[in-house]
Amino acid sequence: MVLSPLFTLYVVIVFSFIVTSVFMFKPKGNETVHIIFFWLAVALSCLVTFINATSLPIEETNKVIAAWCGLLFSAVGIIIRMISGKTNAVANVLVMLSTVYGCAGYFLLN
Repeated sequence: MVLSPLFTLYVVIVFSFIVTSVFMFKPKGNETVHIIFFWLAVALSCLVTFINATSLPIEETNKVIAAWCGLLFSAVGIIIRMISGKTNAVANVLVMLSTVYGCAGYFLLN
């Protein structure tokens, strides 16, 4: 069985996502650590969404648009995080949901 490079990249991203999620919700941690892992989770969600959207054929416009819509969760999470000015569980969950949406979309739409 041969694994494609894109699938291997997704496995690495999912592992990074799990580690990032654990540290994002680590209780009583340093606020700087929470901020760093929040933005790392945002970067992962952007990467997953980009890979998902660009791996689809251009003829399937509806699927490409649906793939890019995954960033809406991250955008709302960033807005909530900026408005609250501190660690916010809702913002963290929205960013995580964006990554899960991108990964699920890759496996379901491709």
